[in-house]
Amino acid sequence: MKTPLLSVVIPLLNEEKNLLPLYGELSTTTKQLEHFKHYEFIFVNDGSCDNSLDVLKKLATADDRVKIISFIRNFGHENATYAGIHHAKGDAVVLIDADRQDPADLIIEFEKHYIEGYDIVFGQRTKRLNESWLKKCTSTLFYPLFKKLTKVDMPSNTGDFCLLSRKAVTTFKLLPENQVFVRGLIYWSGLPKKAVPFVRRSRASGTSKYNYTKLTIFALENIISFSTVPMYALVFGSLGLIALCSLGGLIALVMKILGLVVMTGWTSLMLALLFLFACNFFALGILGIYISKIFQELKQRPMFVVSELIGIEANTTAIGANYAYLKK
Repeated sequence: MKTPLLSVVIPLLNEEKNLLPLYGELSTTTKQLEHFKHYEFIFVNDGSCDNSLDVLKKLATADDRVKIISFIRNFGHENATYAGIHHAKGDAVVLIDADRQDPADLIIEFEKHYIEGYDIVFGQRTKRLNESWLKKCTSTLFYPLFKKLTKVDMPSNTGDFCLLSRKAVTTFKLLPENQVFVRGLIYWSGLPKKAVPFVRRSRASGTSKYNYTKLTIFALENIISFSTVPMYALVFGSLGLIALCSLGGLIALVMKILGLVVMTGWTSLMLALLFLFACNFFALGILGIYISKIFQELKQRPMFVVSELIGIEANTTAIGANYAYLKK
């Protein structure tokens, strides 16, 4: 009988100080698993410019369960996670970030619910330590908005920290788009899922790679990737503005004829024009994002280019995958 294999996928960018402690936590945790007796750690180096790759190579030399996928440059966290999922061979796949904010020992709870038959077992944050109120507030607003606009049942207060069954991984790999939002694609399937609550820890070392500008862009692009609702909102919003302007013009004309009001006031006119211009530019921005998404998909450039593989084979047969390997 085949011994079940667990693949742990760890995307990373400039996390040299976190890698050894994380490896220690993962090693300790996986030894306590009851169902999965074999496991592999797939580290995806997303173009780190520190010593992360050197640290990983030393780990791979000492432990053949450590696998490395190294990109030629930084292609983004989503693409790094995507690469790890597509190269994982396990009967189940765990996604965890390298910043050590997600507790590795929660994988033990993930395994229990996986055995119960859940295809997606995810960590749900009950508390975020040392995060600003603005980040907490915007995060709280994003999830219900995303769910409302896209109809994808993505749970609130979740990250990429989860366990996926092989069925969930296979479904994920069938989706062909190049502009990926991993979390959205995971929950798009609608497979049975189970939450495991936890407190998200503070960063042990390093800084977050996402500032507020990047988070705003991230939210807008991912909503647009999954929904056409913003397009219809622009259409109906424009129709509403046309109706209000027409009604206002008609009322002003009638009042002028009846001598009830004198048509003066540059301030109100300028404010109205500025408001309409702002609406116009906002609408153009939304349209521009949709067009850029189409443009990116039509170009069909590789999502990432792998410069080096250690302990793992190139996967060139995955359905829907669009990436490249540099030949030595």
